[in-house]
Amino acid sequence: MANKKKHLSFEERFCIRKLLVRGKSFGEIGRTLCRGISTISEEVNENGGREFYDPNKAERRAYWKQYLKKRECNKVAMDGSLSRFVEKCLAKGWSPETISARLKKKRGLPYASPKAIRKFIDRRPSLERFLFWNRNDHKSGRKRRDVSLNDPGRKFIDIRPYQALFSYGHWEGDFIVSKHNSFVLLVLVEKFSKTLLIRLLPNRKNDLVNKAIASALAGYSVKSLTLDNDIAFGKWKVLEQNLGIAVYFCHAYHSWEKGLVENTNRWIRQFVPRRANLQLISKEELRAIEDWFNHTPRQCLDGAAPYEKMTECEFKKEVESLEINLPILRIWG
Repeated sequence: MANKKKHLSFEERFCIRKLLVRGKSFGEIGRTLCRGISTISEEVNENGGREFYDPNKAERRAYWKQYLKKRECNKVAMDGSLSRFVEKCLAKGWSPETISARLKKKRGLPYASPKAIRKFIDRRPSLERFLFWNRNDHKSGRKRRDVSLNDPGRKFIDIRPYQALFSYGHWEGDFIVSKHNSFVLLVLVEKFSKTLLIRLLPNRKNDLVNKAIASALAGYSVKSLTLDNDIAFGKWKVLEQNLGIAVYFCHAYHSWEKGLVENTNRWIRQFVPRRANLQLISKEELRAIEDWFNHTPRQCLDGAAPYEKMTECEFKKEVESLEINLPILRIWG
């Protein structure tokens, strides 16, 4: 007598009432209807108990319970303001998880789970394209292992303060290179707030790199800097003196030890593919990419944007970040 969805039918509820009147136990009723004892006991106890169980009221209650459950899953579609907010955020490159986290901090709009947002997207094929924009997942080719920093005085990440994992002011740095020329993108990311800084450099000479890092980090709290073994960081001792901090290095061929900046580089590659000529990128385009990263809420920050988190840590102020559209930008070679 069980239906396909495993829910009790009205006929089963009617039989439950008749068997209760005869004084049958939950076990006997369950065996008669080929149902579990827990199913029968929950059904009876939630609808008045043995004495007041009514199959008609139980059927109406079950109907409204399923109706509200489906309504909850479709709350995005049933709320015009919420659906417009979701569509606008998807167009800016936000994921359903990011939108859901942001809704927890957004006033005036009801909360929707990532699952509800994804169901809303699934029913609207025109929105699916925002979930998968051109990802650059192919490998970069063979790595050069013949040119790297070889300085026995380096401090490795093993002795970096444990506070770097959960306090503000600890930065990671890396490069995005071009196969066309010597131009590179210097990428700096703060570990706690995820604040991103990008600088375009004509080459990777030691003095120029040190000057660019010191200039980029001016005005920010800096407690440590973690780099890789690139020869561009050969004058790291001078950099330590200029910044007044300790510089730490990953072990050779262990780029995952500074995973935040490596993952950030992967996302920057969505705008600047591997075959891109970095010399062609303008300051305005570079600023647009940087602003999108810094003003886009993050799920790992509980819906806050890196700019909001940075302002809170640097200036002890709560601000709301700008609404930055997804940059329509691809730099080609």
